[in-house]
Amino acid sequence: MRRRAGQRTRVTFHHELPEKAGELSVHLHGGHNATQFDGQPGGLTERQPTSLFCRIPRGLSAKESGNDLLLEPGGRKTYVYELIEDGRPERAAFQWYHDHRLDRTAPHSWRGLAGMWIVDDELDSSLPLPSGDRDLPLMIADRTFDRHNQLTDPFTNRRPPADGILGESILVNGAYMPHHWVSARRYRLRILNVSAFRSYDLHLSNGAPMIQIATDSGLMPKPIRRREILLGPAERVEVIVDFAGAAGDSVELRSTRRHSGRNPAGARSYGGALMQFRVGGDRRPDRTRVPGHLRPLPEWTDKAKRKPDHRWTITIGGLIKTTWRLNGRTFNPAYADAFPRLGTTESWEIHNRTNVAHVMHLHHTDWYLLERNGKPPPPWEDCLKETFFVYPNEKILVAGHFADHTGKFVVHCHMLDHEDHGLMSQFQVVDR
Repeated sequence: MRRRAGQRTRVTFHHELPEKAGELSVHLHGGHNATQFDGQPGGLTERQPTSLFCRIPRGLSAKESGNDLLLEPGGRKTYVYELIEDGRPERAAFQWYHDHRLDRTAPHSWRGLAGMWIVDDELDSSLPLPSGDRDLPLMIADRTFDRHNQLTDPFTNRRPPADGILGESILVNGAYMPHHWVSARRYRLRILNVSAFRSYDLHLSNGAPMIQIATDSGLMPKPIRRREILLGPAERVEVIVDFAGAAGDSVELRSTRRHSGRNPAGARSYGGALMQFRVGGDRRPDRTRVPGHLRPLPEWTDKAKRKPDHRWTITIGGLIKTTWRLNGRTFNPAYADAFPRLGTTESWEIHNRTNVAHVMHLHHTDWYLLERNGKPPPPWEDCLKETFFVYPNEKILVAGHFADHTGKFVVHCHMLDHEDHGLMSQFQVVDR
């Protein structure tokens, strides 16, 4: 789906899956959504009476657990997206949507409950960037198929910390090793990783540079020339690629098995080709270009504190059953760990005290990375994002501005098995 920023949008989802799929909850990932339309995970129900990894209190009301917001089999629910943030149209961004049900996000995503959503705005559209059929959204996913080309079910007997599902085949927009014809001109590639656990270290087979112009949260302050880009689960990157130097040839989008950063479990990337671009032999006029400045950071980023207002600590533990934990707890839909006030900006620290990398996603707003281990972020992270790699024993400091919506919102690992196995909590935005 593609919408203009500020254009109020109503989307009705019909649940026509078999009863055994249970309830669903749709999250527009990257959207500035009201809590009732943000895809709350919910709690225990008659169809899902237990949680294997999360300690959910018994006797919670439907409102306390968020069950009143779930989409039941045979039912329908209309989600309302205002596409407004802090009183103005949202920034243009490459967003996506997926199911967010308690304990079942990973298997539901594996079976296809995910899609792309692009928000456009006047500033983005006014720039001399490639558009139309030269604006290509690409969704990368890994899946495993049996000898009948049917999806396997790998979600059995997986326990932390060995709970990262890796598919054997890499799909781009649902196809295995696809190709796409392009002309010998510039193209805008919007790349989304919807894999549950796998990362990709992207590069072009001919060694050509990729000019990064955007991240999860839209345009960066200025473009960055890059040869490789590590993309974790749920992260997005937008790059400009000039195929003029490859006229009449083919270029592969590939992933390197080991990247130049840290390579612990959780950040080890796939190695191999993802797709091929077949470049026409005729050179055509190309009036597009990449401006030196794209979108300035919002004013609140200048006022963000360098000391955390709240800390989130990732651990693993348990005597009978091992679970991932955030601030010593697994997910409880009735519990919130932080209470930021509407209209304020807070800085939060995320500390990974495990030996596995995690990719942390914070709902409600876009976030600004202030520090990694006390040092300024690299240029490609000196921008707004909402999904962040956090390596073993690493601390990151992020700032966010809480506007428009009160209520509960989740923070969790977007390595989806980790989320399903406890690594999720909530904060509650309260009135001033």
